[in-house]
Amino acid sequence: MDSYLDILPVGSTAIAVKTKGQNFLINEDGLSSTGCWVVSGDRVDDYVIVYHQNSSTNDIYIGEFVGKSPEGFTERQGKKYPRYRIYIKNLKLALQTNISWTSFVGRSSGGFEKIYLENEGQGKSKLLSPDSLEAEEGYIKDFIRMTSARDRELADIRKKMDNYTCQSCEKIHFVNNKYIIDCHHLNPISLGKRKTKIEDLISLCPTCHRIAHTRTPPYSLKELRNISGKHT
Repeated sequence: MDSYLDILPVGSTAIAVKTKGQNFLINEDGLSSTGCWVVSGDRVDDYVIVYHQNSSTNDIYIGEFVGKSPEGFTERQGKKYPRYRIYIKNLKLALQTNISWTSFVGRSSGGFEKIYLENEGQGKSKLLSPDSLEAEEGYIKDFIRMTSARDRELADIRKKMDNYTCQSCEKIHFVNNKYIIDCHHLNPISLGKRKTKIEDLISLCPTCHRIAHTRTPPYSLKELRNISGKHT
């Protein structure tokens, strides 16, 4: 095994972290968790990969992403950023190896102990964009899940059914002859893989979509409507 592509299922994304074991809690019968990291509070990935660095052989674990909770802060250039503990279910030891962290994740140089990975059946490692320190990017998972032709068609049907209107704030944005509207999964992707049905989706404007994902799990439509009502 030369890279994360050997253990990350095709069609999946993961957050991978390198640790020497500090605050890495393993519970084979329940929830495991990593240490605390400065990551997006809203981003949802399919799996968590933990590269447990040892003095001899490195242990590489993989488990299903469950969620995260804030735990402390890190200060950078005068700004405070929340750190999150990441929770994992069905954690298992995938391999023991002498492969370096940078080789495993496919990065040519070090410096990053937390990184996002993707396996879309490509031959070489592919890194996803790192967290922005200035913006929330959590709802990226909705867009990733809408990449196939069938999914795009389903999203277009949902938008048309909703008359291209945000189901939260009830606004329509039409710019340069295009409707500006997103498709949102009512049930979080983190609950597991499934076939998406039309009733699983709703149309949200980019602002309400972003608000929905400022929490894990995302706000319900009823909660979103209450929030948008307070800001109209």
